[in-house]
Amino acid sequence: IHSQVDAITAGTASVVNLTAGEPSDTDYTAVGCAITTISSNLSEMSRGVRLLAALMDEPVGTGHKLMAAARMLSGAVSDLLRSVEPAAAQPRQNVLTAAGSIGQASGDLLRHMGEGETDDKFQDTLMNLAKAVANAAAMMVLKAKNVAQVAEDTLLQNRVITAATQCALSTSQLVACTKVVSPTISSPVCQEQLVEAGKLVERSVETCLLKQVGGAAAVVSQALSDLLQHVRHYASCGEPIGRYDQATDTIMNVTENIFTSMGDAGEMVRQARVLAQATSDLVNAMRSDAEAEVDVDNSKKLLAAAKLLADATARMVEAAKVKEFNRYDVNLSVKYTRLTPD
Repeated sequence: IHSQVDAITAGTASVVNLTAGEPSDTDYTAVGCAITTISSNLSEMSRGVRLLAALMDEPVGTGHKLMAAARMLSGAVSDLLRSVEPAAAQPRQNVLTAAGSIGQASGDLLRHMGEGETDDKFQDTLMNLAKAVANAAAMMVLKAKNVAQVAEDTLLQNRVITAATQCALSTSQLVACTKVVSPTISSPVCQEQLVEAGKLVERSVETCLLKQVGGAAAVVSQALSDLLQHVRHYASCGEPIGRYDQATDTIMNVTENIFTSMGDAGEMVRQARVLAQATSDLVNAMRSDAEAEVDVDNSKKLLAAAKLLADATARMVEAAKVKEFNRYDVNLSVKYTRLTPD
């Protein structure tokens, strides 16, 4: 259920990001894929929640609270789907409000399951940093309006106000995405969507770097940098990060199982396939971190480690097929599962 909620929140954040521009520029195929992900995981989650609620008897009422949270989540998803229908032409704020409701309902559901994010301080800091970006953007809009009022060039006036307004909108979307993925920020996919929302803000800030507004834009950029650095720090400091950590544990367990399966070719190949999938998940997460990393050296280290891990696992899988194993390859793959940018 937790992994399904992760997929729902990540899909929601993706919808917010993909529909950020003009309707004519929107990739509706990608939006449709995200919506399909949300819908399919919501259906599976609902079945799991009904079963889990039926099994809950202590404390009294927990099952009912869980079902209520699931209904709230389903309702919020319905609101989101209605708000992004091209024919509906609803205000952008409706999309952001629905997305925020999905985040709230997801957090409630996970808490009733006993699966909520445990680091409340991190959650609070994350939201405060997102709000700081929005506040900086609001100040920049005011600065832009003041600049426009004294500008003699009408085109310059319009350009300054339009650019600043777009930046404010992108920061509103960033806050909405933060609300959505905050309950499931341990998921690398959710972290990726938050970083993507940050990139949209960065692009909108770049259009505001006129001399008169540059200082205010720099404040927005710094606030955004603080937010993204907070997320990256969480992802690289040994905190539990969901699928990343799960893939690491799977690699550890499967490499042991492979050695205990010596002589059983079928089981060895099956374990090798599990290992390949877990490694693929971990490599993808490492590559995603590398793309988001602002330090070029750290990015190169992560990419190099991801390649070493992928190569070592490929050799193990091939060895499993011919029942020949090299313990060096196994140790090499495990070594890099714990790598951080440091």
